[in-house]
Amino acid sequence: MRHRDMDWMHMLCVTDKPEEGNAFGKATLADWQQVHGRLPPLLVRYLLSADQGDWFTRLVAYLLWVKRNARGPWPMYIDMLPKVDELTNLMNYRPDELEEFQSASFAALASQERSQIRDLHETLFSSSSGELKALKLADSLDITVWGCCMVNSRGFSDVVNGETVSLLVPLADMANHSLSPNAAYRFNVEQDAFEISALQDVEVGTEACISYGCTGKDNRGLMRDYGFALPGNYNDRIPFSAVVLSGDDIASQLAAKAAGGNQGSQGRPSLDGWRLMATLGLGGRPSNGRYNLDAAADAVRGDSEQDVAQRRRLAAVMSLNPFLRFPSLPRPGSGTAGIPEWSETELQAERRSIDALLAQCSSMMASMPTSVETDEQLLAAAAAGGSGAGPQMNVRRQQAVTVRLENKRLLLAAQAVLQQYGDSLS
Repeated sequence: MRHRDMDWMHMLCVTDKPEEGNAFGKATLADWQQVHGRLPPLLVRYLLSADQGDWFTRLVAYLLWVKRNARGPWPMYIDMLPKVDELTNLMNYRPDELEEFQSASFAALASQERSQIRDLHETLFSSSSGELKALKLADSLDITVWGCCMVNSRGFSDVVNGETVSLLVPLADMANHSLSPNAAYRFNVEQDAFEISALQDVEVGTEACISYGCTGKDNRGLMRDYGFALPGNYNDRIPFSAVVLSGDDIASQLAAKAAGGNQGSQGRPSLDGWRLMATLGLGGRPSNGRYNLDAAADAVRGDSEQDVAQRRRLAAVMSLNPFLRFPSLPRPGSGTAGIPEWSETELQAERRSIDALLAQCSSMMASMPTSVETDEQLLAAAAAGGSGAGPQMNVRRQQAVTVRLENKRLLLAAQAVLQQYGDSLS
């Protein structure tokens, strides 16, 4: 099954690297003007330029001009897109909303993103001060933020005749992301059309979802680019500290690990990787002293509660990688059978490391002003439209609560993993 979403005369297209060849970009721009009317010479020069702006700023400029000036199907398309108050990309968060994340890293990235977009607005898109001010693209920062969010979250990238292009494709950009997509997109050169094709039989009434190509992004990256977070994002990591039981830094710890030392006996968090993985029933072998659970994560790409919970568990284990040691090599598949017995001193050192990491989990959880239960109640009240969410629970605050709740659930998963391992040592 294929759906021909839009031929190239109705897409917004720029070539990513015009200095390496811009034949397709020039052709699509010329044909767009033939159908929809001539663009201002200043905008045409900017869109085709090899030394002014990157693909992102050129596509934003194109969209902002279309938003304000284009006729035909474009006003209807623009009206279908989310408004600025409905966007949850990090760049759209106001300073007073950042505390809702209960995360310094999310707040810092959001502030950085908004600052960069503000600079871009003032130097390029602003109708009063920007380099392109004659085009009257954006009378306010909110308009620039809107355009940047749209390009970040709804743009496509493809290669046409060896030319990498970035596209905004009306209607096709309504497709949602899935870890296990049932559809895929491509530009069909022979048909001169952008297509979404089914990867499998799709039942009537089932949503056609594509992959945004973001399978390696953690929730900070997803929030930055798309404005959503994935439950059980395997790429998320808990920021455990290596400086807990002593004053040694991470470099010293890793050097000791490389030398095969038992850091637990030196008072630093250090876990036996073989025993931990055997206890959790996880296979695989470490490479360069680090474990990789990508294959296990690929097996749980579904949306079921079980898949989500298992991805959180795997992300929690991956967060422990800096603390894992592999002092001996048991034969594959032998579980703990090939692992030497511990002395009581070694056993107590392992338990101290587990307790130290559990204490970090508890400390991180305690640093967040709300509980898991409170966050769940806030989101339930917001979904029901009730007053329990509070009068200021706009869509950005709701999404921030969703993010912080996911962070807490990852911490709970790490606590469960560490507790299970600790119990196995009894």
